[in-house]
Amino acid sequence: METRTILEIVGYIGSALVVLSMTMTSVLRLRLVNILGSAIALAYAIAVTAYPVAALNAFLIVVNLVKIFQLFRVEKAYRLIQTKGSTGLPKYLAQKYNDDILNFFPDFKGLSDDDDVFILMNGDTATGITAGKIDAQGTFQISIDYTTPAYRDNSAGLFLFNEIAKRGCKKAVFETSSKNHETYMYKIGFVKISRGKYVKELL
Repeated sequence: METRTILEIVGYIGSALVVLSMTMTSVLRLRLVNILGSAIALAYAIAVTAYPVAALNAFLIVVNLVKIFQLFRVEKAYRLIQTKGSTGLPKYLAQKYNDDILNFFPDFKGLSDDDDVFILMNGDTATGITAGKIDAQGTFQISIDYTTPAYRDNSAGLFLFNEIAKRGCKKAVFETSSKNHETYMYKIGFVKISRGKYVKELL
């Protein structure tokens, strides 16, 4: 294979990664994949002496690194609001993020009036919504555990379930037909006990 062809393939790979990054819902993952794609595209641009393209990709790498640094420097002052039902703020959040919610929870049919709802706040910003039903034994059967893209670094989930435990919940159970949420659930302590069913002991 000719050197020129190899370089073009490398360039296409870099561009494809940059495009792929734009489809990601996790801000951190988006930044990291974008950096990788831009670095490959930068190497290609230098190799073929396309210096304006090289400068653009170098700039993108710097921007992404700065944004990642800022992301981890954001002070998180989480607090949890507990409520019931499908009106007010819970309804607003469920509607606002509906498309993204369905990416992770395709079985979610919306909030019901008797749902136990937890809204996670960072300062005055709503960063997530978790809802389902808590039975008399303290088992929280979760129908949705959604975090907005800017806060998907696991800190929100860890805080959420620690707080829920303090409020008397002994176990969290989540069932889903999708695997999009699986990696996150493992990271915050859920255990897969059967196909599509995950459990986390809280107390």
